[in-house]
Amino acid sequence: TEMVSRIISTGGKVFARAHVIGESEQTKGHVECQGLVLKKGTIHAIPEIEGCVEGTELSHEAAVGKIAQEKIEYLQSRGLSEDEAVATIIRGFLDVRVKGIPSTLQREIDRVIEQASAG
Repeated sequence: TEMVSRIISTGGKVFARAHVIGESEQTKGHVECQGLVLKKGTIHAIPEIEGCVEGTELSHEAAVGKIAQEKIEYLQSRGLSEDEAVATIIRGFLDVRVKGIPSTLQREIDRVIEQASAG
């Protein structure tokens, strides 16, 4: 099992909670929570793993941050406006490709990414 979440806060308070339980032998799982704070917002990333039997392999990671100004400036030095640079970084942050995902779901994800990067 792999759970991947990408969260953006543009002024709200977001709680991202994931809980994976390893209840059978040879269970493997990973939880990844990544957050990007734009403007004034708050993100609580709460990855939780619970191994109940021998042989369970579970891992988690969480990170919350902001867009580094030097990344924006680098893209501006390549000819993008500040808004275009921020939109490009957001699009890259949100774009998580999952092997085997149904095409209808991928189209919806792409639509949300485009909407978020447009502001």
